[in-house]
Amino acid sequence: MEVNHAIEAVKEPDRKQDELYRTFPRFDFCPRDVKDHALSVQLAMRMFYDLNFVGSFKIHEYKLARFVLLVQKGYRDTPYHNWWHAFSVAHFAYSLMMNLRLIERGIITKMQGFSFLIAAFCHDLDHRGISNSYQTQTSSPLARLYSSEGSVNERHHLSQAICILNDSSSKILDGLSTTEFKECIDYLREFILATDLANHFRILPRLKKLRAEYLTEGSNQRLLLSLMITCCDLNDQIKSWKTVQHVAHLVYAEFFAEGDLEKQMGLRPNAMMDRKKACIPMLQIEFLTTVIRPTFEILVQIFPETGSFLETIDSNREQWERVRNRAAQQQGNGSDTAGNGATEPCSGCNATAECCDFTCYTKVND
Repeated sequence: MEVNHAIEAVKEPDRKQDELYRTFPRFDFCPRDVKDHALSVQLAMRMFYDLNFVGSFKIHEYKLARFVLLVQKGYRDTPYHNWWHAFSVAHFAYSLMMNLRLIERGIITKMQGFSFLIAAFCHDLDHRGISNSYQTQTSSPLARLYSSEGSVNERHHLSQAICILNDSSSKILDGLSTTEFKECIDYLREFILATDLANHFRILPRLKKLRAEYLTEGSNQRLLLSLMITCCDLNDQIKSWKTVQHVAHLVYAEFFAEGDLEKQMGLRPNAMMDRKKACIPMLQIEFLTTVIRPTFEILVQIFPETGSFLETIDSNREQWERVRNRAAQQQGNGSDTAGNGATEPCSGCNATAECCDFTCYTKVND
């Protein structure tokens, strides 16, 4: 029933959604605003049609619908690493290919583009909301399976993706030759493992040397795709301030839950995962300055038409600075604090992680 409804909706879209479909490929479209699961499935399928992957790779419409539905169901109900994150990442991958005409310009091949979109949808499948560090520290079942190879979570996500692609009802790679199938899986492995930020930092010196005129030479094409999948994974940070706020809430909900688990086990959590020590505005300013902007600067250097991304990043950083400054001002006015120096939830409103529901943080910002 779900499959048939999705297929019909893609073939005959509701006229009420004309504006949605018109703005959908744009970089400033916010996938998190979609909210309706059924509609997100239709839009996910539309990406494959718009990029002409359905015709080029002989994808059966039923199998495409089943693939998207199984991927959606393969995500857990975690605060951040859920279907909406995957949908958002895939949308940015789609937007990059559509707006920069990456395939038409010969910057990437159609097979790379196809694999790139699949990887974007599948890159966090079955994420449990805990980090690679936690998996390794606690010798979790996944760590026992994958820790010798590194990137514990990412290897599990890849395994889950291959399971879905091998399911007879969702085999969207059925139309590929044996050689093409192997090529697609190799790219899928490469792209999903590239979403481990540890890998991004390892190759960062090489990424900084990328130039638009040499993209198809040697390993540059694959370096570009690694850069782009990282940008996709971080794309919430180039959206509106409203989205940035919302996503910070979700991310820190996961971080603090992991920090709580570590404390229960007698471990000392990283400061950004400790709800009594972390200061969200300061952490976000640092993240935007040291990770987000340098990463997107490389993308803008290669594709100057994406320059507005840096303006949005700077604007969002300024917003966090305002939150930090207002918080400091309120604290200076004698707000109540707990004995350990951390602000009590919603008392004093200093926007620290102690308010993990962001109630006092939003009060400060408003």
